[in-house]
Amino acid sequence: MTYSIAKPLSYSAPASAGVVMQLKAPATGEVLRLDELSHPLLQAGLLGSGAAVSMTTGEICAPVSGVVHSISVARAQLVLVHPKGLKLQLQIGQPGEIGYGERLRWLVKKGQRCEAGLPLIQSDPLWIKQQGALPVCVLTLLNAARLKALVLTSDPKVRLNDDGFLTLYA
Repeated sequence: MTYSIAKPLSYSAPASAGVVMQLKAPATGEVLRLDELSHPLLQAGLLGSGAAVSMTTGEICAPVSGVVHSISVARAQLVLVHPKGLKLQLQIGQPGEIGYGERLRWLVKKGQRCEAGLPLIQSDPLWIKQQGALPVCVLTLLNAARLKALVLTSDPKVRLNDDGFLTLYA
């Protein structure tokens, strides 16, 4: 599990900062701020700043182009590194909810280059819900110290690969 000690980023656009990057929606469903989830480490921002999508379908795609840095099947996590150095972690379910990657199909391998929108993981949201877990795709920024804010889309519902799901400011 990766911990971040950086201060949580603001969810509103700062007047003096410019847009650095826009991320596509990694899944289809309802957008949630991390402080809306029940896991205390996510709520406190200790795992990084970011957002989540309460999934209605099981496909998870790359929100930006990059290289698959690591895959943890046991933790249901994938880390993608953008060419500018930004590390994004995608996690299926809240930490500790999905053990040993059950019902997850990994569509990429470590070291693989991915374009934005490429399918990364296939999951089963209904099965996750039946296990008493929240079927979410949690996206956290692992090295966002230079960023000033992240702004979520104004639409509470997103579709896979919707542009402007998350806008990063520096």
